Amino acid sequence: MTDINGLRKTFPEAVRFSWEDVEELLWEVFIELRSSGYHPDVVIGVSRGGLAPARILTDYLQSKYVCTFQMGHWGEDTSLRERPAIVFPLPEVDLSRKKILVVDDVSDEGRTMEEVVRYLSPRVGEIRTAVLVSKADSRFQADYCPKIMTKWRWVLFPWSKHEDLLAFTEKVLQITGGATIEEIVRILEESMSVEIVSREIEKVLFDMQQAGEVTEGEDRVWTLI
Repeated sequence: MTDINGLRKTFPEAVRFSWEDVEELLWEVFIELRSSGYHPDVVIGVSRGGLAPARILTDYLQSKYVCTFQMGHWGEDTSLRERPAIVFPLPEVDLSRKKILVVDDVSDEGRTMEEVVRYLSPRVGEIRTAVLVSKADSRFQADYCPKIMTKWRWVLFPWSKHEDLLAFTEKVLQITGGATIEEIVRILEESMSVEIVSREIEKVLFDMQQAGEVTEGEDRVWTLI
């Protein structure tokens, strides 16, 4: 029997947002924007987490102008950096007289958005920021943020849950030495206090199998290769 209490120290408690949840949060951002009188000329989605929110928000704003750039904590050799840096820069477009709204999904420590503002400020006319979820201890406070989490949780968004669950599933298989889909779901649900759908783990294992990372043995037990 897997020690769930021990696993709770390995896996973070989590909260998940559905597409409907995301749309409601973005509607709140839209209402705040209208109340503040700020009318952005261009919405910039910070890749990757801000891409889907930026697109939905432009619908509410009835705006046709959205662009992106990518910032991350990894270098060309995939090593992690302490400070986020530009991976792919903003397109060559003149935004010097434009009002900009920068959108991202979550602000954890806040360093990414700090660097985003530092990067964009000299390139645009005016800048404001929006994030869907901010951790209470984030060092960056966005201009528009409909959800502030007072207790730290891992956030599962629709656009990143597959990547997250893949990493968590790999960890389960490392710890257990092998598990069925049902066991993986149970371990993650009980240790992370969040609902996991079996179909999501099926997709994760298929992805890992195609990459040659796992194999399915007797009694439908999946193990790392």
